[in-house]
Amino acid sequence: MNNYANTAMNDHRHSERSGTHALSHRPSAVSASTSRMPGGRFAPPVQNPQQAEPYDQISDEHRSEINDCFQLFDMNKDEQLDFSEFRYALQALGFSSPPRAELIGSFKEYAVPRPNWKPLPQLPSHPAPSQTPGVVDLRLPREGFQMIAAAYIASRDPREELLKTFDLFDKGSKGIITVDDLRIVVKELGEDVPENELRSMIEQFDIEDKGGVGREEFLGIFSSG
Repeated sequence: MNNYANTAMNDHRHSERSGTHALSHRPSAVSASTSRMPGGRFAPPVQNPQQAEPYDQISDEHRSEINDCFQLFDMNKDEQLDFSEFRYALQALGFSSPPRAELIGSFKEYAVPRPNWKPLPQLPSHPAPSQTPGVVDLRLPREGFQMIAAAYIASRDPREELLKTFDLFDKGSKGIITVDDLRIVVKELGEDVPENELRSMIEQFDIEDKGGVGREEFLGIFSSG
């Protein structure tokens, strides 16, 4: 089920940002349900706590997700984001609630003046113009976005992330993921998976034999070790 979860979450995030599924570029979603411990985005957000920088701590899949978001919201492809693009890119990564003042502070910490920025000229009988660029005159390079987004990812609760994924699978909010749910996900991903393999995945983790994988079981799949 970990391979399904990994693929479905990535496609879900991509579809939220662009409105389409990149199914033709996905590898097979299933390679049999033998690996109990997943890597990628289902490992804890902090992968290498000994590293000093958040971007070096998170997984390769998280880094790829950050760079995909940057690429998507860099509208004019100049390798920089203005403040609005920065905000929308963070929202696409799932961070929609940071206070505006916090976002502005992070943005200003890593941003640089837009190309050819110059202070406004001094006008008679007017206050002296600022000699430093304001937020609208700043642009955030890719490296700055990587640092900010990685810090948010490294600080989030992995259980909360897993439960969001559970909700993607649990069609109708039943509280369990059934074979029918997996069948729907497989169809959405354009995959052809044998029925016996779908049933095997559910049976493997349906400890209480209730016809599906519950929330705690789902958390156990990806959190035990």
